Amino acid sequence: LLFFLLINFSLGMISITLAHIAFCLSFVTIAVKTRMHGMDDSLIDAARDLGASPVRAFFSVLIPTILPVIIAWWLMAFTLSLDDFVITFFTAGVGSSTLPLAIYSMLKMGVTPEVNAASTVIIICTLILTSIATKISPQLFK
Repeated sequence: LLFFLLINFSLGMISITLAHIAFCLSFVTIAVKTRMHGMDDSLIDAARDLGASPVRAFFSVLIPTILPVIIAWWLMAFTLSLDDFVITFFTAGVGSSTLPLAIYSMLKMGVTPEVNAASTVIIICTLILTSIATKISPQLFK
């Protein structure tokens, strides 16, 4: 919040998005760096020796190698962003409403059927996404 106020940035959905990106970037960077550290550099060298440009080697060799980590940490970053109410609360401007803020405002009056419905939808979506990830994960790691 202080950073956005110091640079005179208006609070809203853009400030919420930037704050969540800054919060989650450290987690994702560490995971991707760990995966790249364990990667064999000779794969990229082999692609370059076979005539691939640096951009082609990046998209054909490096991205497929780290794609499972990127997908896993994208899901983790989404979960962390959904759970982190404090960042959203401090960086949301007037009229900005996200799901965590809406649920928090509903809980002030007590647990309502809307809160129960939102929780049910989130749990069902989580189960569906987990099932899909379980089905396609063997193909990603081949």
